[in-house]
Amino acid sequence: MDKELVVIATTNDLFEAEMLEGQLIAKGFDVYLADANLIGVMNLLANAVGGIKIQVPASEADEATKFVEEFRNAEIVFDEDFPET
Repeated sequence: MDKELVVIATTNDLFEAEMLEGQLIAKGFDVYLADANLIGVMNLLANAVGGIKIQVPASEADEATKFVEEFRNAEIVFDEDFPET
C-alpha cells in the first residue's frame, strides 16, 4: 500500500464524511478520515482545523476524487410508481 495519503475532499459535516467513507470503501478504496473525531466532539473547531479531510493513498487519488465528485453531484430521482405502504 502507498504510504502517502492525499486529501481528496473536505467537509465540516461528520455525517457526510462517514457517508462518503462508506461509499468509497464499498468501491474498494482505502479511506482515512482526518480530524473526524475532533470535529465529531467539538463541531465549532471544524473551520479552525480545515474540516474533516477524506484521504486515500496517492495511487487511488484520481479515481477516488472522480467518484466523490460524481457522488456529490448525483441527481436524486424519485420513482413515482413506487408503491407506498
